[in-house]
Amino acid sequence: MIATMLKSVDTTIIRILALGFVSGLPFLLTLSTLSYWLAEQGASNTAIGLFMAVSLPYSFKFAWAPLLDHITIPFLTPRMGKRRSWLLISQVLLTLSLFTMGLCSPTKSLIILGFTATLVAFFSATQDIIIDAYRIETISTQNCGTAAAFETIGFRFGMLVSGAGALYLAHILSWQAAYHIMAILSFFSIGLTFIIPEPASSNLVKTDFSKRQQNFFKRLGSYFILPLNQFGHKDKLWLILGFIFFFKMTDTVLNSMSAPFLCDLGFSKVEFANVSKVFGITLMVVGGLLGGIMVQRLGIYQAAVMCASLQASCALMFTIQSFSGYDPYILMITVGSESLCSGMTSTIFIALLSGFCCQPHTASHFTLLYSFGSLCRVGTSALAGWLADEISWPVLFLFCFASLGPSIWFLNNILGSTGVNGEEAGNEGIQASHA
Repeated sequence: MIATMLKSVDTTIIRILALGFVSGLPFLLTLSTLSYWLAEQGASNTAIGLFMAVSLPYSFKFAWAPLLDHITIPFLTPRMGKRRSWLLISQVLLTLSLFTMGLCSPTKSLIILGFTATLVAFFSATQDIIIDAYRIETISTQNCGTAAAFETIGFRFGMLVSGAGALYLAHILSWQAAYHIMAILSFFSIGLTFIIPEPASSNLVKTDFSKRQQNFFKRLGSYFILPLNQFGHKDKLWLILGFIFFFKMTDTVLNSMSAPFLCDLGFSKVEFANVSKVFGITLMVVGGLLGGIMVQRLGIYQAAVMCASLQASCALMFTIQSFSGYDPYILMITVGSESLCSGMTSTIFIALLSGFCCQPHTASHFTLLYSFGSLCRVGTSALAGWLADEISWPVLFLFCFASLGPSIWFLNNILGSTGVNGEEAGNEGIQASHA
């Protein structure tokens, strides 16, 4: 089955793989890696959970995604194209923010650290908007599942570098040096922007900065309304948003709180890097490939139902780990099962949301749906830290287990509203993205 998937790999898919790595590189630097840095410096679980508010730009990137769909950048856009010019700007500012973050210290400048981490998340989220739009606009319908799988794989490798790589560097050198090296890697990734071709964008609306100011603001307002008016699935939007919220809740809680959880159990940075990052992310890559195969073989909707059920089992494994305490063998099973499932669900989730997007609002549609899912990262991270401090870790993971029940209910209602079976519904959504 994997050989069948690899036959569909072309140069476009390879570019998606590389862009996935670029997207994943800064991701953990404001999440679990930052959480471990704070935990090591003595911050409480509640403070760490609240500090995850720096990742708010990932949740609200839909607010400026329409601008990236329509507004051109003087000098750069005529020479590089709209997607590549915006990608270049976001990468340069992301690199500068990462370098500045490496100059901070949690014990001396916590507020400044929070501000620079927010900038990193903002420019990283902007970069993600462009990369997601680029993927949807350059792949064919037949390669939708494969592209989602390879973007997930690239993203996981980027996470491996910013997760295990940053932890190793912090252990050998310092946290500041680790973040500076991540900034250097981000700088070198800018070269990819000059290599990849600009996607076809003849049907994208262009904003002319030479128009009068009042016309510009009038058009600016329309850019936030048109994507909603031209969304092809408005009749079941509330069902889609409900599914997204609950489907991503478990994944985001485990991602943001796993570092302080394992630190609380007594695992060192190196043990955390070896098991949770190297071993875990390797299985995420395998899970990403399996997720692509599931999309091709079962259809997006049936694959999503299966992965939601698997996520519930993974949440229970974390509950077992909390009762077992410091047990590396149980940790291998816990991290392994969760990582494999996380890779599968990420691929399926991306393919599912991509099917609801269409030009000229590709970035707006995908970002709106995806950002809604990440809204739970900030809210539930704060709640998760409070539950861990005030109640217990087992209650937190049982809460994650219970949250997956509503996700299956919403998914079944989305499926029922289409009036077709799971595979047909998935294909219908994918075809809509290329209409």
